[in-house]
Amino acid sequence: MQKCYMNLPEGQIHYRIAGSGKPLLLLHQSPMNGVEWDDVMPFLSQNFMVIAPDMIGHGQSYEPETMSMEAITEATVCLMDALKLDKVYLAGNHSGGAVACSIATKHPERVVKLAMSCEMLITKAQIEQFLNAIKDKPLSRDIPMDTEGQFIAEAWLRYAALAPTSPLEVRYKPFIHGQMARLRKFDIHEIIMHWMASEQWLEKVTCPTLVFGAENDLFFSEELMRSGPIRNDNCQTAVVKQGGALCTFEQPEQVGRLLNSFFNA
Repeated sequence: MQKCYMNLPEGQIHYRIAGSGKPLLLLHQSPMNGVEWDDVMPFLSQNFMVIAPDMIGHGQSYEPETMSMEAITEATVCLMDALKLDKVYLAGNHSGGAVACSIATKHPERVVKLAMSCEMLITKAQIEQFLNAIKDKPLSRDIPMDTEGQFIAEAWLRYAALAPTSPLEVRYKPFIHGQMARLRKFDIHEIIMHWMASEQWLEKVTCPTLVFGAENDLFFSEELMRSGPIRNDNCQTAVVKQGGALCTFEQPEQVGRLLNSFFNA
């Protein structure tokens, strides 16, 4: 795997790249960066040229003046243009799945197949419930700092819900990268959720689509997963066993196997 920068008019995009063949673009969730896909990439790079960028405002990529779903979407498409990728296989987890869906609906001619996590199936009521919850309880990156460092301990406990069955050393990696997001200007959770609530986006996707749900994900339910193929005839679903919102860290081989099977079919 190589780590590279691409110069765009607005700034630099940092990305990881491995393998050769058909291009597969992997989009991370917030507040992570491309590191979210590090352990999955070896299983995918045997069949694809795999690219995992840090989305704008995340990791080592540039900080935009303002943040919006359109800005994230178009910056990602600009990266595709700069890499001379006419069409891509596209996957994203949580907020990365929403960005992947945005690209697939706004630029359908650029996406061969789409894979995204089960967050993209949740209802408007669930979205409103989430937004109300973070008003009363700040996200881990926004917990007020204190001299004793209790804010770090509280944030660590929050990550237990994201990977409830994982070993501590597995949970530690995304925790550290999540806390590094305190140094960045934007958090995109509200932006993503408001975009998701604005339309029935899955119904607008025209390419073959896989929705993968990790069984310990906060948004996972069997009922929700059954709704995917009902809402879109081109949609199929798959379950990641013993994984949560951080399933790419917890079950990288299993996630890689699911994506390989879908994209190679």
